[in-house]
Amino acid sequence: MKKIDYKSAMSKLKTSEDFEHRTLERLSKESRNIIETDKKRGDDYMKTANPSVKKNKVFIWATSVAACAVLTLSIYAVNQNGSTAPNPATNNPNNGAVVENNGPGAGSSAKQRVNIDGVIEEVSADGQSFRIGELWVTVTEDTTYGISDTTAPDASEQLVSKEFKVGNTVSGFTSEDVASGKVTANVIYNNF
Repeated sequence: MKKIDYKSAMSKLKTSEDFEHRTLERLSKESRNIIETDKKRGDDYMKTANPSVKKNKVFIWATSVAACAVLTLSIYAVNQNGSTAPNPATNNPNNGAVVENNGPGAGSSAKQRVNIDGVIEEVSADGQSFRIGELWVTVTEDTTYGISDTTAPDASEQLVSKEFKVGNTVSGFTSEDVASGKVTANVIYNNF
């Protein structure tokens, strides 16, 4: 095609008043036909209203993958044996000598019996009784607060308060039968 023919064809396209209108109509019609075809097949047509959403989805996806990678590496690093002491199972420096096992070491947390456990739903007017579900618990001056075991955390680190409020989570122990519906607490382990 010659340059002159090209210029004349372009000028005819530009001068055609309804060319743009017809093109937009045709594109709209084709788009509707595609949507109708998808609906007949049972497919859902979804359109992104905002093109920046696609960028956000890619960013969120990439960030999620990176977070998973960091989490995986962290778990792997924490589970590695970081000590430089020889492992008696794999490296036997005693050349077959018997290694004595003195039992488990000191516990890392306190373990107590709990039969009072739940969220406070109601507190008496004097503040010395509270209800967890159907169980009324009375606190007396003989009731002890916190955990007092050798492996227990310091008293300042324990979550225990002598003031009972609705919504607080309470754990404790009583030597009485909790099925009776009303007991006196021997120990309150936590109240926060």
